[in-house]
Amino acid sequence: MKTFKHILLVLSTGYILVFFSEHVFWAHIRPDDSITNWVSTWIAYSLMAFVFLHLVTHFKVANRWSLFLAGAAFGWMAEGIVVQTAYEMLPLSISFTGLAWHALITIWIGWYALRERLSALSPLPTLKLAATIGAGYGLWAICWWLEPDGGVATLGEFSTFAMTTSILVILAFWLGNWSASEPFAPNRWVTRIIYSLFVLYFTFVTVPATPIAILILLPLFGLIYLGLRKNKQVEQNDSLLVTLTSRASPLNYISLLVMPLVAIAVYAAALTLNLQWQTNWILYLITTPLGFILFVVSLFKAWRTP
Repeated sequence: MKTFKHILLVLSTGYILVFFSEHVFWAHIRPDDSITNWVSTWIAYSLMAFVFLHLVTHFKVANRWSLFLAGAAFGWMAEGIVVQTAYEMLPLSISFTGLAWHALITIWIGWYALRERLSALSPLPTLKLAATIGAGYGLWAICWWLEPDGGVATLGEFSTFAMTTSILVILAFWLGNWSASEPFAPNRWVTRIIYSLFVLYFTFVTVPATPIAILILLPLFGLIYLGLRKNKQVEQNDSLLVTLTSRASPLNYISLLVMPLVAIAVYAAALTLNLQWQTNWILYLITTPLGFILFVVSLFKAWRTP
């Protein structure tokens, strides 16, 4: 049962990361999307989820600042190792999307804030946050109308996409909370193998494709390691993987449906009004510098902790 729960926790966390990092980001079905493509993406994100969960547990990540460092590790694994977008528009691409989206939106808001709200006795905190995320989701989705690789999805297409992926992520939250009741302590050899996979991929795929990755990614991961190691030395509380584990009521999970419903309502209003807003640039201008700032603050907080 312990191994089964570990696998389920990794897979459910992997889908939560897929939802906020991929489904919300693209906000529509792309021409090259397929079941095979989605499953392979889920597997890749589940491997990154394993590393993220291991960092949270091993370094006793118990507050939002150390969590941002763990989120940065996940973000730069995704954008700096698996794909090489972190080097496309330096230095801004260091933040967007590794910090500005993955660490800030996927981890801080999706993985952390929503799970925290789900543990509340009342469904109201979940409703409020889900509605806020839904509004942002709907506004972000219309930016693809103006992008060459985007297009205008019909209301039916967007509604089906948003509802289907959201129902799956609600299931992932439920399974994640249930499986997290078993302390996450993976086998040492399994941990070594998964870390080795990323090292091998970085060595034989990332570096040949983008040699500058050595000069950028290794120092960044070094800073994360130093910050998390310092956090582990002084942190007295249990990790978030322990403190966020609770039995959420069915009503709280149902409340998450507000997220796609609000997104669909915003998208429908935008279609009706024929809004031509480049909401992506608004988000870029806000979150790109914010990602850098939060990373520096997180390191500062780690080293200033007595």
